[in-house]
Amino acid sequence: MTVRKAVILGVLLELLLGIAAGAFYFKFYIYTPTYSLRAMQKAIQTGNVDELQKRIDMDAIFQGSSKKLAELVPQDEPVYGKLKDGSFGDLCREDFLTYVKTGKWPEPEKITAESSFQDKIGLKTVSFRSLEYVYRDPPPGEEDRKDETLTDKVLSYILTKINDYMTGEESQEVATEEVALQEEEGPIRVTAGIRVYEPNFGDTYILNLKLQRQDDGSWKLYDIENYSRYADELIKQNDRDYIRYKDKVRFILTAAQEKLDELRAQHPEHDLDWVFEARKIFEESYKRIEELNVPIAGGYLNELLRERKEISLNMLESYYDVASHNDNMNDAKEQAEEARKAGKRRPVFNAAVWNNRLAQYNGKLSGLQKQWAENKSKLEAVVGPVIDRAAVAKKTAASMRNNDDAAVRAANYPGVAEQNGDAYSLLGGENLPEISAYGNGAQ
Repeated sequence: MTVRKAVILGVLLELLLGIAAGAFYFKFYIYTPTYSLRAMQKAIQTGNVDELQKRIDMDAIFQGSSKKLAELVPQDEPVYGKLKDGSFGDLCREDFLTYVKTGKWPEPEKITAESSFQDKIGLKTVSFRSLEYVYRDPPPGEEDRKDETLTDKVLSYILTKINDYMTGEESQEVATEEVALQEEEGPIRVTAGIRVYEPNFGDTYILNLKLQRQDDGSWKLYDIENYSRYADELIKQNDRDYIRYKDKVRFILTAAQEKLDELRAQHPEHDLDWVFEARKIFEESYKRIEELNVPIAGGYLNELLRERKEISLNMLESYYDVASHNDNMNDAKEQAEEARKAGKRRPVFNAAVWNNRLAQYNGKLSGLQKQWAENKSKLEAVVGPVIDRAAVAKKTAASMRNNDDAAVRAANYPGVAEQNGDAYSLLGGENLPEISAYGNGAQ
């Protein structure tokens, strides 16, 4: 064979391979689950919301996940109602689509129970790592069977390489796409395992995505099979840090409330001396709280504490205005009475003017007291109802000792107590103190 013929043959062979690759890509590969998953990833990266909604059943994913999460949290959790009715899922879908459109997660104007729970489940921090496997779901009655043939493996490997060549990207997935291609009656479904990373979880995790073949040959994501288990483990991980944080906050607020109760007994009229001393107590407690590290799950509680600080300081200013006005009014009344006894016409005490101003101060104070009560109710929904503060102080002080105490061991090494045969665990639900962060509150 001459050199010229060899070159011509090589060009023809390369051309045929290119045509074959194109035929594989456009006639077969675009109808595989792998292609659909890549199309989803590309749609997110390019902000193509319309394409993404074609590939994902948004209602099924977000509403379904919301109801799964409702089974993992106690019914007294502030977010439970919105998980149960699906409105939390609507919020997550809206935030997710905003992220796809803009490339940024929306920042809430203030931290709420819902936004804090989004952080707790890693909605905004989870990231994709790789596609691990795809296998065909068996037909009903044969759930234990998973098709896996050498032909499927080889074909998947070839298609992966073709896709790498066409896209110019190197695939990270494992070449084990075990999908049967023949048609059969009933919906055709597959399970795709994707490896994700969530920094608060501290490790990677494989989520099993469920996809169903559509009439046009494409594949649509309709469920995340093991999402409940993943979310449960992530919530528990975040809760370990949160329990420690909540215990410390609880201890600080309880100590502050005890001092306020003692002060109120000494100054039942909330005079100026009470205002000055109460301010010292509040500021000391806030300083201690602000020194704490706020965990991922503590965002909502921390927002309530910031709100509490603002309300209490404004309320103390209002108490100061009322107390100062009462002192000035009493002085004015005494001066007017002394002038009257001395036969002088001035000064004159105008009760209507003084009482009108006092009513304004009391009206402002009443509004702040209402805000205080609302904040107190929200805080108690997070930290628990009122119980004996002396018992709380004793138990929470024990949980704040050094790293050798039972609470830290249980948080860092969950399950050790059971392994060692210890019947008591400070982190057990039956042993966690249910307390109020306020007691009766400042009145």
